[in-house]
Amino acid sequence: MLRNLARLSIAVYVLSLLGAALAQNAVSKSRPSSGDVKRPAVTIEQPETSAAPGTTDTPPLLAAAPTTEPSGNNVVSVSPMRPGPDQVLIGFALNAHHTDKPERFIQAIDDIAAAGFNSVLILTPAFQRDGAAQRIRIETGPGRAPTRQQLIDILSHARAKGLATTLMPVVLLTDPRGNEWRGKISPDNWDAWWASYQTTLDYFLDVANVGGASVLCVGSELLSTEKQTARWESLITHARSRYTGRLSYSTNWDHYHVPTFWSKLDLIGINGYWDLTTLTDADKPEAAKLAQRWRQIREQVLTFGNGQNKPVLLTEIGYPTLPWSLRDPWNYIASGNKPDPQAQAMGYEAFLSTWHDMLTPRSSDVKKFAGVFFYEWDLYYAGGQDDTGYGVRGKPALELLKTFLSERQKAR
Repeated sequence: MLRNLARLSIAVYVLSLLGAALAQNAVSKSRPSSGDVKRPAVTIEQPETSAAPGTTDTPPLLAAAPTTEPSGNNVVSVSPMRPGPDQVLIGFALNAHHTDKPERFIQAIDDIAAAGFNSVLILTPAFQRDGAAQRIRIETGPGRAPTRQQLIDILSHARAKGLATTLMPVVLLTDPRGNEWRGKISPDNWDAWWASYQTTLDYFLDVANVGGASVLCVGSELLSTEKQTARWESLITHARSRYTGRLSYSTNWDHYHVPTFWSKLDLIGINGYWDLTTLTDADKPEAAKLAQRWRQIREQVLTFGNGQNKPVLLTEIGYPTLPWSLRDPWNYIASGNKPDPQAQAMGYEAFLSTWHDMLTPRSSDVKKFAGVFFYEWDLYYAGGQDDTGYGVRGKPALELLKTFLSERQKAR
């Protein structure tokens, strides 16, 4: 039934948009870069839990948001909003990076809650110059990251809407050399880098506590650090002494077997950009073969999680609206290519048809599978047929998800 409803939703939606698409000219958009340094930003060299960095000239998102400020070094926490122990997380990731129009975060949370999702993941950056740098910075302001108060307001508003919240800080390189990214960092002094990273994490631990985040990821895609087990175990122990929610780490789909510190965490986080096909862009794979590939992936990750005695949390699952999204879902660079919303929708359909039994409101397998965050609910563009990004607004993929959520509600 799910597959038939999904195909019907896609067909109806695509037909309804064809007329409008023919009347519009294709709009080429340049997506926000992880290294965008065009505009001035407020820089905090050493984040402190007793201060509200960057808030002197940036208003909070919600003037009347119910937040509790820390006093001195005493972190005052809010009880995390959590679904019940037998409820799986199903939600969207929000990329809290550019903050020119902070009210968009609030609207996005309202839309996600209204659609029937029960959780939201907030990605937010800290910055490092390049792969060799040993200092990490919190930079707030337009073109950088939300202020501390803005992050707290985002988390608080999500809680008020009944959403469980996950906070996932990521390290972005502002001046990468060649093809460097956070997975390839190699600082000149690892001791200095880890000291700076812990200071940075303290900042986010404070935000998570005050904002009542359900889950905090202690890191994301720091692949070159993942074999430094003693360092990670020490950092996780430190985080547990300051934070009351669940802890995770988010690694890549081809790297989750590398870290050996999963036993110290509550959840195994995986950013899941697995290829579903090897076909060329011009050939669309059969839906049955895509589902078969997802069944293979599902068996592998659940077997791994069972061996670690930890539930798996898919921290990112998404497909750019591009012809190759099923073959290389990690590649979002359009380079003048036309959007392909059908390819994106096929990826979502294959995922839902494979995981639907574990995404029911009261899954009996919640101790094996904690849930999924779809990447992403795009704040920067309205979506639609001209958009090549991961966002789903105005595309068949969103109608597919709404159909699934409607069926999910009936299973309560």
